[in-house]
Amino acid sequence: MDRKRVDGLPPWMLTPKEEKEVFLNWRDNTWKACDQFVQDFVKCEHMAGYGVWFKCRKQSTKMKECIKSRQKQEYVDEERDKFIKKKMEFLNQQREGQRRDKAE
Repeated sequence: MDRKRVDGLPPWMLTPKEEKEVFLNWRDNTWKACDQFVQDFVKCEHMAGYGVWFKCRKQSTKMKECIKSRQKQEYVDEERDKFIKKKMEFLNQQREGQRRDKAE
């Protein structure tokens, strides 16, 4: 499985804490992408009361399908790549700051 990665920084350099942050970003973006389906389910839920699982089955199914469609490795990889790019930019800024300090 050959995945395109950011040059100069392999994915295994992410710490467990960073991997957790990547996962949380992926989860948040998944919920944002499926927000309309979630809102539809919530509206139905408020109207249905105790019969929510029977009366809101259609909305529940659409919400679950949307979330399930985003549970693919490609979306996690996108989030990981975004995180790695941000990390590289931060490291480059630090290096430039250190170079300026040495030059002065």
